[in-house]
Amino acid sequence: MPEIRLTRTLKVPAEPAAEALGEVLNAIADQEGPWRGFALHVGLGDLRLPDVGYVSVPIHLTAERDPQSKLVFNIAFTSRNLAAAFPGFAGQLALEEAGMGESTLVLRGSYEPPMQLFGRLFDSALVPRVAQRSLENFIEEIGAACEARVNQREADFVRYRYYTQVLR
Repeated sequence: MPEIRLTRTLKVPAEPAAEALGEVLNAIADQEGPWRGFALHVGLGDLRLPDVGYVSVPIHLTAERDPQSKLVFNIAFTSRNLAAAFPGFAGQLALEEAGMGESTLVLRGSYEPPMQLFGRLFDSALVPRVAQRSLENFIEEIGAACEARVNQREADFVRYRYYTQVLR
């Protein structure tokens, strides 16, 4: 099982990012709102084809907060359709404090190539790094969503404070 460790810097602190991360993961798991039909994706160029589009695979995600830390979520996902034909992933999404007002989103775990020996050959020789590239895209999307949620909350709070102060 290939091991993965990917990181993405977030321009928001870890605690509010963890709250947003929990909401995003739950929305994906429950297929709610804009997260309905969420899919992993890779560009056709990653499949050694003309880079004129992408391939997406809708996933079934499970996520739960790690009982040891409020900044860590245990996650697993498989393809919603034909799970035996696509890699499955199990690991963690965690937030780590970074510089002032920043945090690092860390995805670590392993994926299991499908179809046993043929899947391993396919993953390593024919289309290397496709599973990893889909996970890189995953952490980018999740990170962007967390930043957007935290920033929106802060903007709403500032707007609320401004109007409550002005209207007094």
